[in-house]
Amino acid sequence: MKGKKNLIVIKKGALCTVIINNPKKRNALTPECFFDIIQTFDDLSHDQNIRAVILRGSGEEAFSAGSDILSMPKRGTPVESTKKQGDYSQALDAIQRFPFPVIGMLYGYTLGAGCILAMGCDIRLASTNIKMGIPTSRMGLLTDYRVSKRFLAVLGYSTALEIFLTGKHYEGQDCLSMGLVNHLVDHNKLEQYTYKLTEEIIQCAPLSLRGSKYIFSRIAENPTPSSDELKAFNMLSIQATESDDHEEAKAAFKEKRKPHFTGH
Repeated sequence: MKGKKNLIVIKKGALCTVIINNPKKRNALTPECFFDIIQTFDDLSHDQNIRAVILRGSGEEAFSAGSDILSMPKRGTPVESTKKQGDYSQALDAIQRFPFPVIGMLYGYTLGAGCILAMGCDIRLASTNIKMGIPTSRMGLLTDYRVSKRFLAVLGYSTALEIFLTGKHYEGQDCLSMGLVNHLVDHNKLEQYTYKLTEEIIQCAPLSLRGSKYIFSRIAENPTPSSDELKAFNMLSIQATESDDHEEAKAAFKEKRKPHFTGH
């Protein structure tokens, strides 16, 4: 276990769990916490052992209730730029550019910046007590282009726009039907469900995991790939076909055993 002021980072084999650690404030997010998230995911991207990350909150009330209001700058006050501060958009980018799957374990209040971080995850698993929403329209605020594009890519135009126009909190089944979450699970089963699904992902070939996330994320960014991107996609496919892991998968199938993948 590796501790930070705002995060708890636990590595166990190929899995890393990143826990937002501010339970007294329902895991409210400060600029310093955003910085820690950015740094943590960038550091994990260089860890050759990690094949998946679970992002969750601490305590029982919330994944994250959003930005810490008291940490927001007052009107007319210049925003101080330091090496120890970040914002929700930069944190979203860090989660998305992490090369392996990120699974959001969501429950309770998942609002504002907390909802944005959740939407940055590749798969979102939620408790039936989930409450999600973006209350910017009720606070006289706007999110930036990067965030809007992510919501549009994941949810589609009408659903994404409704969320931002109404500023509503959506609960349980509504979150599932709108595509805000992939699966809805009883609260007391969420942790077990999340770790079981993540373990299934980890058992897959690393080259396939990386390649799938890269290709899908690029297509989400640009539905009409450039010729260079198409070449890159093709090279990833060739690399996987010619990999040791593909040969191992064939051997394991023939021998009726589980494959042992190495990422080569």
